[in-house]
Amino acid sequence: MKIQVAMDLLTVEDALGLAGQVAEYVDIIELGTPLIKAAGLSAVTAVKVAHPDKIVFADMKTMDAGELEADIAFKAGADLVTVLGAADDSTIAGAVKAAKAHNKGVVVDLIGVADKVTRAKEARALGAKFVEMHAGLDEQAQPGFDLTGLLRAGEEARVPFSVAGGVNISTIAAVQRAGADVAVAGGAIYGAADPALAAKQLRAAITVGQSRRSDRDAEFWRGEAERWRGEAERVGAENGGLRVRVASWRAGAPH
Repeated sequence: MKIQVAMDLLTVEDALGLAGQVAEYVDIIELGTPLIKAAGLSAVTAVKVAHPDKIVFADMKTMDAGELEADIAFKAGADLVTVLGAADDSTIAGAVKAAKAHNKGVVVDLIGVADKVTRAKEARALGAKFVEMHAGLDEQAQPGFDLTGLLRAGEEARVPFSVAGGVNISTIAAVQRAGADVAVAGGAIYGAADPALAAKQLRAAITVGQSRRSDRDAEFWRGEAERWRGEAERVGAENGGLRVRVASWRAGAPH
């Protein structure tokens, strides 16, 4: 599972500073919508120039003119752009067309979409690289919010997905167990006293989770191997008995 840092900052300087602190521990650097609106797409270019080895994610939240807006962002240096799941299919398809022309990708953000499972499947069919099971800051601030609904939708949709909204050190294991391809951490990193340490801890937690999963997988397949070995021995024994009976029958049969 990849880690994506969501930089909901307002200046290029702050974005570059944060990216420089956490780049070692993350796979995807996201320029949040507030940053793009405040600083423009020059922020995307600046981050890509500073971190050419990282996937740069422009959270455009496009609702119309998908091909045009995606094309502009890709030319600025973005590797991934977002289109809202509430947008028309033609908007998503247009952004995907631009992505193919640039050899880049489109992520469909399902923020505000009631039936995330159905729309996730539709978005994937339209060519989205993955979908984002996303609860925005306003939704997260509501009493009783947790990640359960997002994780359940991701599991049920059975398409590549990321999770954004409430991802932190206490929830990262649940996100990984749900099968998310990307965990998006915003405030858990940029709001921390030490962003680099926060990102490092998330990375370590994912590594531990992957190791435990590998151990469980290895144990499962060892069990399967033993089961099939036993089954093969049983079938072999039965076949051996059958061969003896057949040989006896042939020996006594008239010729």
